[in-house]
Amino acid sequence: MAHKHKEMSKPLAVLLFIVTLPLVLLGLLIFGLIYFITTVLPAPVEVIIYKRSQFYKDFGTKYFLGVLRNFGFKSYKYVKENQCLSLVFQKEGYYYYKKEGEVLVIPYYEGFCLEKGEWIADTGTSQGEIRVSSLKAVFEPLIEEDISNLELKLLVTKKHFKKTELEAAKSDPVFVFYENHKDFARI
Repeated sequence: MAHKHKEMSKPLAVLLFIVTLPLVLLGLLIFGLIYFITTVLPAPVEVIIYKRSQFYKDFGTKYFLGVLRNFGFKSYKYVKENQCLSLVFQKEGYYYYKKEGEVLVIPYYEGFCLEKGEWIADTGTSQGEIRVSSLKAVFEPLIEEDISNLELKLLVTKKHFKKTELEAAKSDPVFVFYENHKDFARI
């Protein structure tokens, strides 16, 4: 009986392969078409729009595919149009926001956790973890102006925190939450 099962499994596997191969190829073809239509086809128009943008005029950053959907580009454009914050872009590509008496930076850390009443930032690098209270010393060398008399705030999203620590983070004044660049109007 077991011998018959092995004989039947080979034809079934071949049949399954023959039936699923066209579906997989069709799925890949549809994905390729959607990618081409939404990303590659609009690229020439995107280049023209980008080359005419104030962002390009101010910084001369080289064009890359999808730049108009990039968070830095969208937030720069929004802040320039609405004057809700002051955006400072530096030569090295590092940027930050300024508000009366505050410097707002977007930290590129894995996440934050609360340990013994103190916020710790997980850098995701060999540095390991850094206390949030000492982050001003980390950002001061990156910023070309003197920020010693300004308060440092971190622009963060919900995904940087565990659900159990999210409410504590929302009540801490060092964190400023945003979901997209349009939230900068209320900061």
